[in-house]
Amino acid sequence: MSTNIELSVSQARNQFSDAVNRAAFGGEITYVTRGRGQKRAAAIVPAELVEQYEEMLDNEDGRVATERLTEIEAGRSHTVSAEEVKRILGL
Repeated sequence: MSTNIELSVSQARNQFSDAVNRAAFGGEITYVTRGRGQKRAAAIVPAELVEQYEEMLDNEDGRVATERLTEIEAGRSHTVSAEEVKRILGL
């Protein structure tokens, strides 16, 4: 991957097509900054990077769900129905 770039919102708007092409074809990340401190607010990134991130989150969610089900089945945790939660919250 090449060096990351930072652009203000207005610069990113003017260079959007170039930033997308650099992400898609060069693997480059362009951070979009805003405010007086030019803090990073968003990024234009290669789609593959986001897809990998989403897959990682899905895998982690699956791992946690499996862990919780194992705890419930082993009696180390218990469940509460949606109706019971509504009743407790007064909904």
